[in-house]
Amino acid sequence: MYYKHSGRFSLGGLLIAAAVGCAGSLILAYVYAWGLPLIPEVHLAGLATVAFGGLAGVSIGYGQIWGKVRNSAVGIALATAISTLALYVSWAAWVPFVLDSQHVEHHISWIKLAQHPAALWNLICIINQDGTWSTSSSGSPTNGLELWGIWAVEAVSVIGMAIFAEIGVLNHRPFCESCERWCTRGAKMLLAPPANVTQLKLQLEANDFKALENLGTGNKATSHLIVVLDNCEQCRQFYSMSLTHVLIGRTKLGKPTVSNKTIVQHLLIDAGKAETLRQLSEKVVQAAKIAAPQSSTAAAGKK
Repeated sequence: MYYKHSGRFSLGGLLIAAAVGCAGSLILAYVYAWGLPLIPEVHLAGLATVAFGGLAGVSIGYGQIWGKVRNSAVGIALATAISTLALYVSWAAWVPFVLDSQHVEHHISWIKLAQHPAALWNLICIINQDGTWSTSSSGSPTNGLELWGIWAVEAVSVIGMAIFAEIGVLNHRPFCESCERWCTRGAKMLLAPPANVTQLKLQLEANDFKALENLGTGNKATSHLIVVLDNCEQCRQFYSMSLTHVLIGRTKLGKPTVSNKTIVQHLLIDAGKAETLRQLSEKVVQAAKIAAPQSSTAAAGKK
């Protein structure tokens, strides 16, 4: 009923995935190490750490896409290994930048430092004794056990975000095993949400698309459904659909909130249902084009 990766991969594809993932992650590691000493605010530094891990995971994921690696376990192992390597390189590059920022005279190359883990560890321990920046209003640098704890959280965040992002990229599109190629976007539309989303899911799983066809055009400003059709452009025999419920609301303080809930992901459908979705997408596009001038005219009339 639902698409799942076959688990297949080749040695050549794995090497491509590793090469692309390493190239992207190591560049990000250097940029992260260079920029981190320039960020004095702890929350911004935390965002930079999350971004580093996430972007590394994206590069690893796209490496697997290009290498046609369809094995989730291999993907997670690759993301773990490469993100750990990227974190290590970021430490090797970070130490000389920290010494420069503290006006400490040295002749240490980060490349040579990365080749000597023991020397890198000794320098990290020395930096930990004095600290580099403060997490409190007192202004005194954070050091000792507290700093070790922060660095541990950083490591977990980088590796965890890399794995999370890699999984997201790898599962974004299905793969046609007959043609050995990734599927492409066939159609995408916004529909008004039904009264019962669970009921809609059961109907779609039962191959009943009438309820979906009866829904009106969605609006990005309010809660809506996003319907996506993926297909193999070569054989035109492999189709899947995904449905996301976007909930838009407001907090008690009036701040807007947006949450996404996946209803179905890569539900396998036949060519007939795929054509139904394409026709429905065209109707939604036409309805949106008609509604746009009308809303503009109504807005002008209110002035």
